[in-house]
Amino acid sequence: MRLKKIIRPVLRMLILQIIILVTGIHAQERKNVVIKSNPPGAMLYFKGENSFVGVTPFKVKSALLGKYKITIVKQGYEKSTVDYYFKGTESGTLRMSLVPKTQFKAGIRSLVFPGWGQMYSERKNFGLLLSLMQTGAGMVTLIAHQDYKKAHDDYQNAWDDYKANERYSDLRSEKWEIYQAKYKKAEDAFNKRDTWLYISAGLWLYNFLDSIFFFPSFDNELFNQTLPGVSVNLSNDRVGLMLTYPF
Repeated sequence: MRLKKIIRPVLRMLILQIIILVTGIHAQERKNVVIKSNPPGAMLYFKGENSFVGVTPFKVKSALLGKYKITIVKQGYEKSTVDYYFKGTESGTLRMSLVPKTQFKAGIRSLVFPGWGQMYSERKNFGLLLSLMQTGAGMVTLIAHQDYKKAHDDYQNAWDDYKANERYSDLRSEKWEIYQAKYKKAEDAFNKRDTWLYISAGLWLYNFLDSIFFFPSFDNELFNQTLPGVSVNLSNDRVGLMLTYPF
């Protein structure tokens, strides 16, 4: 009888402690927020009072408080960012859907600005190279156009000067030679301007076609090892565009 009197209070205490422990664990679990993505396996970047990363599906184990900016990233999908306010008491699932990258979107971006489509399709180095090449070609084309305008004005002035002095035999020959020199300079400037126009247009077209036809297959981990290359050669007013693609 005495043993029973001793065991009963102990059992009651153990049962009470178990109930408290289970209740506490359940209450703690209720504060968890599970973040899931479609498709899963995306990287999560949290930025707020604390900064940390995770991979979906991700359970926020600690009771976060305050506003956090959550950025979700996965290869082959567009980056997405949401603002989420953690109250510290909520529970449930936060679902985030990822939008896949497409050839069409890459092509539109490349039409707007050369190299943007390649950067969008995660070929950043090649996209940057195309952007620099297009910017350089555009600047040279603009300079060549300004040179042509000046040479054309000089040529026109020389022609007007020749016509004004055509009846003077002692000046006619001199003015004609000046006019011929100005005409030749204007013709050379015109050809140079057109050459760079063709180069700029060719780069723009290549950049657009590349963003569509060489859009990477993100299922292939080696896609970034098979990037196409382009080179431009200019000699004797002729433009050469060479495309290389490793197999």
